[in-house]
Amino acid sequence: MKKIKQNIVLIIFAMLTLSVAGQGYDKNYRLLSSGDLTADKNFYLLTVIDKTPDVKTILMGNATLKNFLQKKLDVLKTHVTDTCTYPSSLLADFFWQQDTTALAKELNLVYNANKKVFDKMIDGHLRPSGYYQRFVGRSNDILLAKAWNQCFYGMDYIINQFGMGKKMRYPHIDSASYVVTSRMYRTVLKDIMSSLDEISNILDVFYKPSLAVAMQLMQANDRDEPARLEPLHEGINKAAYEQIQKTDFKKYRYAAIVLPGAGPSLTTTPVSPDGKIHCDAAARRYLAGDAPFIIPTGGYCYPFQGPYCEAVEMKKYLMEKYNIPASAIIAEPQARHTTTNIRNSVRVMIRYGIPTDVPSLFVTSMSQTKYSAADTFDARNIRELGYTPYARKKQLTNHVIEFYPVIECLHMDPLDPLDP
Repeated sequence: MKKIKQNIVLIIFAMLTLSVAGQGYDKNYRLLSSGDLTADKNFYLLTVIDKTPDVKTILMGNATLKNFLQKKLDVLKTHVTDTCTYPSSLLADFFWQQDTTALAKELNLVYNANKKVFDKMIDGHLRPSGYYQRFVGRSNDILLAKAWNQCFYGMDYIINQFGMGKKMRYPHIDSASYVVTSRMYRTVLKDIMSSLDEISNILDVFYKPSLAVAMQLMQANDRDEPARLEPLHEGINKAAYEQIQKTDFKKYRYAAIVLPGAGPSLTTTPVSPDGKIHCDAAARRYLAGDAPFIIPTGGYCYPFQGPYCEAVEMKKYLMEKYNIPASAIIAEPQARHTTTNIRNSVRVMIRYGIPTDVPSLFVTSMSQTKYSAADTFDARNIRELGYTPYARKKQLTNHVIEFYPVIECLHMDPLDPLDP
């Protein structure tokens, strides 16, 4: 009897192992590309579908989804010749909010009727990509439903922000570049309708008209931040990426020093006064031998539509003032907030092969250390990201916080389309 129980335990353990294996990020997975990295990062599910003929064919052949597609194509054609000129009339039919319940029901039916085909896509792409890492503990049907929901919400968010001119989460740095009700912008919106109608033959899946409108709006506002300077490991981070492969991390107490930016308020100032203090503090830790790499993190944030990337300028500052080599500095040029400074740095660490089973340091000014060490910062992360991008956070000094990276940081979410 005892042996039988032991065998049962072993069988259950084996089943659990099989159910977990391969369900999440795979470092050997190679991301697919649509040719538009901004779209890929925000809507990777849609990129994968377009590159998976079996799934795409199923969606194109579904009668209900074809009806959704045709209605949106008809709207495009109508707007070419009608008298609508304001965002509220031109864009209203491209939102998903009013259709999500019906869509969710139909997409669930489509999945259940073609489970084998969809499971192959989910297990072969969505799970190992890391882009849906927060969902990997869910069954395939739930993971897919949540991924769809992210796409619909993300398209609506972009249309609201850059089409309707609504003040979304971070209006002081992420708003539309133009007054959306101005004559110029209304003309642009009308021309977008005509341009997309002219290529309606390639808008062949139910979500493509709304996706195309959303991406055209981001383009109109020069909002390509998610794609700027990419691919990082072949450009600005090439020397550091190659150095990582040769580094013996066991010689260091910490894996990396994360250095957050502090955007300048002047277009004549590449690095702000606080940004210099951040860099000085990080340089001291690096030169003391605490970690082999510094990760300056921060995008094109301040001033609004300003010319400077925080990470790039901090990397220059560290090299020029402290003679720290480029091979020791990994720029993360897309984060827009303290929350994503940490999250995006962890993403880089994971994808570049920097150890995450040992602690790293978050090094900054006294004021930002105090802010980041507080419980309220944890609450902000949970509110905005859905999780904290770190574990075992511990303040060491007025300028240093120790933390452990978490793999959930790989999750991409168009809740913030400029830095999903």
